[in-house]
Order: sequence, then C-alpha cells, then structure tokens
Amino acid sequence: MEDIIKELDNKVKGIVSGFNSEVGGMRSNRPTPQLIEDIKIEYFGQQVPVKQLGNVAIQPPRDLVLSLWDPSPIKEVAKALEDAKRGFSVSIQGNAIRISLPVLSQERREEMIKLLSQIAEQSRIRIRMAREDANKRIEAAEKAKVITEDMRARGKKKIQEAVDKANAEIAAMIDKKTTEFQE
Repeated sequence: MEDIIKELDNKVKGIVSGFNSEVGGMRSNRPTPQLIEDIKIEYFGQQVPVKQLGNVAIQPPRDLVLSLWDPSPIKEVAKALEDAKRGFSVSIQGNAIRISLPVLSQERREEMIKLLSQIAEQSRIRIRMAREDANKRIEAAEKAKVITEDMRARGKKKIQEAVDKANAEIAAMIDKKTTEFQE
C-alpha cells in the first residue's frame, strides 16, 4: 500500500512541477528569466536554450538583460528572441541584449487568465486520474486480501490528502500568476 501512495505522490509532484514550469513561462507584466531561458537558438549547428548561452538578469520594472558568455553570436540570439513572438522588444547594448516587456492590455490579461485556467484544469484532471488509478489499485489489493479494510480506508485518506495538497499548490500558483497579470 505504501508503494501505491509513494507512486501517486511522485506522479502528483511531477504534475504540479510541470504546471509550475508551464505557468512560469507565461508572459505577465512582471519580468522573469523563465520567459526566455528555454527559447532555442542556433549555435554552432545545434539548437541550444538561451540559459546555456549566458546569464539572464532582471532590471525592474519591465526589463530583462541577457549577458552572453560568448558575445560573437549576439545578433543571431537577438534575432531568435524577436522571432519567438513572446510580446517583447529586443535591443542590443554592447555585449548584452535588453528585452523590454510592454504593459499588457486588459484584453490580453483576460486571455492569459483564461489560458492559465485551462492549463490548471488539465493538470487537475491528470491529478484526478492518478487518484482514481491509486484508489483502484488499493481496492484490488483489498480484494486480493493483501490489505485489510482499515488499511484501505487509511490508504484512500492518504491519497486524498496528497491530491488536496497538490490542488492547493496549483491554486496558490494560479493566484500568484493572476496577481502578476493584473500588475
């Protein structure tokens, strides 16, 4: 029974982590390195994410500065960032690239909040499916007389606690990101 619960915990943590990284890359009014660090750049014949080419720093209120370790491909990197169409402007300043984020319109904020809700619902559905799978496995173990009825009840309670915790984490991330959209 403990194996089933640990497996569910790992699945749920993976779902929450995936949700967090997907939401972290969403464009809001607040600059975050996650907006650009996974954009792929052609570098010496290979597709390399920005985070492997240099450091990304935040310059309040709405700018990111990418300092490349090797400044030779600076124009190619700037062009790739522009081509990513993430709603920001790119300019080269010496050996660095400045990424400026314009303020989101109210319409765009509402679109982003809807998208956030859709992504959250998909994650919740995956969590529910993982819960159903774990509950079925516990019930099968009880039918096979591997665990008792009391153990099944405790197992289901632990499963529900793990699901509730994950849903609370997702809700907290939604609140945080919605606040960022409204700034």
